[in-house]
Amino acid sequence: MKIFWEASPSRASPPRPKDQQMMHRMTKPLLAATLLLLASQGMSQGKPEAILRTEGPMVGIRLNKNHTQMAFTDQKGQSLRIMDLATQEITEVTPHRVGEAFFWSPDGNRLFYRELIRDKKDITSEIRAYDTYLNSNASIDSLGGSSGYLTLDPRDYTVYVMHEKGIMSKRLNFPGERFARWQKRAKVDQGRFVATQKSVLWLSDLGLTLNALPDDGTGVESFDISPDGKVIAWATQSAHIYMSNLGEAPKLLGRGKDPRWHPQKSILLYSAAREVGTKIYDYDVRITDTNGEGRFLTNTPEQAERWPQWWDNGNIIYTADKSTDLWKMTYQQDLAKTSKSDPNDSMKL
Repeated sequence: MKIFWEASPSRASPPRPKDQQMMHRMTKPLLAATLLLLASQGMSQGKPEAILRTEGPMVGIRLNKNHTQMAFTDQKGQSLRIMDLATQEITEVTPHRVGEAFFWSPDGNRLFYRELIRDKKDITSEIRAYDTYLNSNASIDSLGGSSGYLTLDPRDYTVYVMHEKGIMSKRLNFPGERFARWQKRAKVDQGRFVATQKSVLWLSDLGLTLNALPDDGTGVESFDISPDGKVIAWATQSAHIYMSNLGEAPKLLGRGKDPRWHPQKSILLYSAAREVGTKIYDYDVRITDTNGEGRFLTNTPEQAERWPQWWDNGNIIYTADKSTDLWKMTYQQDLAKTSKSDPNDSMKL
């Protein structure tokens, strides 16, 4: 399946030869991965077990649609890499700073990202796409100065990014993909979310109205938009998890980081804070509904679980802060005990 940008006149820069040289597959030189446990074997119900070990920590892990590829950065938000989970081969996509500004395309074959490049006193934001089939990188656009996160609206595959001169939007176009009329109406009538480092914005009235959604004011560390595009969950720098439905006043779900929506249910997975008073001393994986009611899935005082991801058949994977291991566990698939919403419903508040 081909994918291309449908955009206004582009200022994209041509692919850089040094990037092509840099993007090579490797099994040992950069981050040699060792398979510890076959992903589908030997799993005990509810007991976490390590399935991969690497030579360095994996930060911000994100799985593609088919759970065949995993993207992550280093502890500085640099060196964006992709691991093939079948072969454990690793590809470095870029050495530059990316932070949280990357996402998988809906078909799971391409990784879109925004890298920040410093040249003396100047900063350039390069928006690029890496094709896992072709093992090639393409430049999409270039913006002067720093910029916000890439925000994908799953209703029509439009990407938004805040930069120094406003908000740029571009659409991912899949040939043969048709959207229902209600989806087209929804994007006009209801508005969109745009995530930046400072706050989450709600863009409405055909782009004429832009409102910052209130939170604790410490800045956005990470976020995730529900598959139907109606609800956003985000974590602040001070580890508070907020949620907003269609730009309405946010509700506080609790303290934690790394929110991730279930692909079909109104269930949120995140790294929940363990506190003594108001001081955070640890993180464990927690599952919750949109009312903030749920349960912890892990209880490991010796490690701070981070960046949980939905796997399949009632499994999740995650890593831990400064850890070189990738963990997998099976949880109880009784969503009725976790969410009071109709299990056949889409994301609802």
